[in-house]
Amino acid sequence: MRMDRNQILELKKTAIEVRKDVVRMTGLSRASNLGVSLAVVDVLTVLYFYSLSLNPDDPKWPERDRLILGKSDAAPALYAILARKGFFDREELWSYRRLGAMLQGTLDPRRTPGVEAPGSGPGLCLGIANGVAAACRADHIQARVFCFIGDDELREGSIWESVQTASTLRLGNLTAVAEVYDREPEEGEDDLGFPKKAALRFEAFGWKTVVCDGHNVESLAEAFSLCGLQKETPLAVIAKTRWGKGISSLEKKNYQAPIAPNRERVENALLELEKEGKRLAEEKQG
Repeated sequence: MRMDRNQILELKKTAIEVRKDVVRMTGLSRASNLGVSLAVVDVLTVLYFYSLSLNPDDPKWPERDRLILGKSDAAPALYAILARKGFFDREELWSYRRLGAMLQGTLDPRRTPGVEAPGSGPGLCLGIANGVAAACRADHIQARVFCFIGDDELREGSIWESVQTASTLRLGNLTAVAEVYDREPEEGEDDLGFPKKAALRFEAFGWKTVVCDGHNVESLAEAFSLCGLQKETPLAVIAKTRWGKGISSLEKKNYQAPIAPNRERVENALLELEKEGKRLAEEKQG
């Protein structure tokens, strides 16, 4: 079923508001993971506000869909999404990374409602997702499991061992969302983390694959709708994203070493997002 215009505009609006929260919370905490967090906002927005079956009032509902976030440095984006979804009070965002706060730099399901698995080392997330998907199937739980894999993780051997395991176990309830930055490899650069190569490697292990625009809500929704349709074949969604998406000064840099946002950067970023929000509101009225 295709999304109508109002659904598309509402998801875009939500993504803008989430980006504002990410900018605010990383600015207050002086955290350096703004660019990577902004890149994944659209993917997480479509998942949590359109695709996933969840119950914020009962975070441990057995039939819920699960998302395992492997890209732990994008935790601010997940926190902002969970707060807007109603898993916890949005005020918690402003104490991100403070001593004793609910929201820390490392994901912890014991203290944060809506977080399904603890933060793990690079490349280990899909192994965790395999276990969750296999357990759901063994317990006859009709739940889908999504695993978000970061761009750099695709170069970890443990990821591909888990890819092979998922195929061997025929985990049709599993979807790997592999984020790849939408750019061409430079001369001599390993191109494994780029769209075509990533898709071909998943296919070589027996997965069904689809490549989509990680900032186009329609493209993402269509890709996620395929999860679970192949009962014994896991799905890999290759989502092409841009580092720092939504903030032009960051997007132009493509990918840079993490930097902590200062007050001026935060104010400029919020101003730019506010303008985009107004433009979207005018488009909705039109």
